[in-house]
Amino acid sequence: MVTVFRELRSGSTLDRRTSLKSPSATLSTAEAISVMTNGLSLAAHFGDGVVRAADVAAGLVGAVVKDPVADAIVWQEYLETVVRDRPAWADLYRACRELG
Repeated sequence: MVTVFRELRSGSTLDRRTSLKSPSATLSTAEAISVMTNGLSLAAHFGDGVVRAADVAAGLVGAVVKDPVADAIVWQEYLETVVRDRPAWADLYRACRELG
């Protein structure tokens, strides 16, 4: 979560190899905490208590995509150029893609 928010806010990946468009959302620390709190609640009440990518995906997309046209494009580009190419993030990629 922290890496996603940081990269989208700064407009580049942490290694500075890829430039990114930034969404209109501020992606504040409070929003990151809210996404994780929601994920924790979903995992505790509807899962086995372990937070998984599917538990945070909807909250993450909701935090990033405030403008349904412009931000949706930014999010899709981030998913396809950054998240997809990180093997450790494969579950997050799948969970976000399933949301549409």
